[in-house]
Amino acid sequence: MIGVLVVTHGKLAQGFRDSVNLIMGAQAQFDTIGLFEGNDFDDFKESIYKKISSLDSGEGVAVLVDLFGASPYNATAANVSKLKEKGHEIRLITGVNLPMLIESLSQRTSNQTLSSFYQMALTSGKDGIKELMTELERR
Repeated sequence: MIGVLVVTHGKLAQGFRDSVNLIMGAQAQFDTIGLFEGNDFDDFKESIYKKISSLDSGEGVAVLVDLFGASPYNATAANVSKLKEKGHEIRLITGVNLPMLIESLSQRTSNQTLSSFYQMALTSGKDGIKELMTELERR
């Protein structure tokens, strides 16, 4: 099964975990980590490395982060070469939202590839963005 790690600023990652647990129950090979004021960047980067390593059962890990180019993204990206050297396959996806996370976790299968998983995550994240009046007009 593909591992999923959510990395964000502050308590947002924990909020995603709480929401997933409420909606779906506890999920295997799923974890979160937040960056807080005063955290050492190198320690944060190492924590991400350890979590990705522990979540990978051989099918890879999708890391969902909040913002492109921000510290959670940069800390994860800084680990990619080292993770690949150790045989870990990783995809780093920005713009995590709850529809992306719920759909991705609910569609994980034991024979799914990381490439198909991340494509599904991108699609469900984008498709989960809606506006009320536009949706009512479509009916």
